[in-house]
Amino acid sequence: MKIGIDLGGSHIGVGLIDGTNIIAIKDKILTREDRVDIKSSIVNEITAMINGLCAENGVDVNNIELIGIASPGTTSNGVIVKAGNLGVKDFDLISSLKKNFNNQMILRNDAKCAAMAEKVYGAMKDYKDGVFLCLGTGIGGAVFMDGKLLEPKRYSGFELGHMVVNKGGRLCSCGKRGCFESYSSIKALKTKVTETLDMDSDISGEYLREVILKREIFEAHNEAVIEDLENFLEYLQVGICNLIDIFEPEIVVLGGSFSYYEKNPIFQMLLDKINAPKTTFNEGEKPKIVAAQFKNDAGIIGATLI
Repeated sequence: MKIGIDLGGSHIGVGLIDGTNIIAIKDKILTREDRVDIKSSIVNEITAMINGLCAENGVDVNNIELIGIASPGTTSNGVIVKAGNLGVKDFDLISSLKKNFNNQMILRNDAKCAAMAEKVYGAMKDYKDGVFLCLGTGIGGAVFMDGKLLEPKRYSGFELGHMVVNKGGRLCSCGKRGCFESYSSIKALKTKVTETLDMDSDISGEYLREVILKREIFEAHNEAVIEDLENFLEYLQVGICNLIDIFEPEIVVLGGSFSYYEKNPIFQMLLDKINAPKTTFNEGEKPKIVAAQFKNDAGIIGATLI
């Protein structure tokens, strides 16, 4: 039995894992109050969630084979070097958790963890060359070539969300301007749409997807929201097509919160934009574009595979 932890920019998910089976899971949304002392909040919440899961499922925490942590941002040797969406730098999370647990622990970039779950068990398992994009609070990514995950020597690398798609554009949490994730993350979409509708931006991703982006777009025909959506999809198409040109993948898997849009008309709208003529250098058959099979659970599962 293993514990998988998905530490996101806006939530923490902790699961009790047996292979690909999530036996039980706990979720915690990170509130504004949690962010006052975000490092302590993360350690305390993860500790409580692990102990709670084990107690509720009759598992001795000392018998947990591995605690795997999927973290946003740049990671190296078990340390979160920089995670802009969490607002932390040089956070030795494993050392902090080791004060409470004696289990083997590993920490890796969240997009890489989610990508591993999709490569080993999910949507990528039958493909050698693939790109994984995790679209949520930010945009993370991973690339497989000839079945192998590409990894740099120093940091986690492949920060696909921080390629610039609009020079001098919106300020990104990383400090640069015009980054891909500043325009095409789910957070960016939520921020723009709620501003347009004069709503509190502290709404759930589900409410954005299942209420606002159905009612306003497809029923109320709110032209301003439609424009926000079009801008979001156009930048998303540009970013994905850039990656197609660079890596020539057989498949592109879209994970994170965006994977839940699979049944929403927005997903087909994106496919139509990508598959339009003259969007990629090679005009032959475009790669397959699919939603992540494990949705937001991919990070929790993948954290235990490293």
